[in-house]
Amino acid sequence: MKIFRHKTVEPTLTATTRSETMKDKADNWQMELANIAWEFEQTLKKSNVTDLNRKPGSQSWSIAEIISHLILVNTSYFPTFKQLLKNEYKPPLLGRVPMLGKKVGEMILDAMKKPRKTKTFEIWQPSSQLYDKTILDRFFDQQHQLSSYVQKLEPLLEKGVMIASPANKWVVYSLDQAIEIILTHEKRHLGQIKTLSN
Repeated sequence: MKIFRHKTVEPTLTATTRSETMKDKADNWQMELANIAWEFEQTLKKSNVTDLNRKPGSQSWSIAEIISHLILVNTSYFPTFKQLLKNEYKPPLLGRVPMLGKKVGEMILDAMKKPRKTKTFEIWQPSSQLYDKTILDRFFDQQHQLSSYVQKLEPLLEKGVMIASPANKWVVYSLDQAIEIILTHEKRHLGQIKTLSN
């Protein structure tokens, strides 16, 4: 008597399912961006210019400098996003090895979740100046722009597009990881600002 063993078949993602998954991701990212902006507003609504520019130490950033840094980081991705939407982006050489890029993206995300302070790239270094409260308006404006880009880029997310970091062409990761990195970076500095505001 033959015994037929039931073969377990792993579920596979169809193109439609992948598209829906990425759409859900894009929707969630937009919600996160809105929530982060709201938390910034609530945390800093009573802050005056002196509060924004006060430094906890000579080697530390003020709240305004942190916000300026976030603006510099986020907007540095905008030219890449614009080129992607126009189908004019030239993929990085290392992007031809997606597994390598994915690994780099994972390492960056893991590093951001650790409390250890890291040195930023020169192009993301905020200028040492006195800022007024318009720095907050600039942050909210770019947050809105970023959310708009996330929505427009959603069709490209499922294609596994690889991009280079705006700060270093040899640092490569996937488009979806880039958005995750931006969000994780914002949340990391939001926590820092909350500590400085107390």
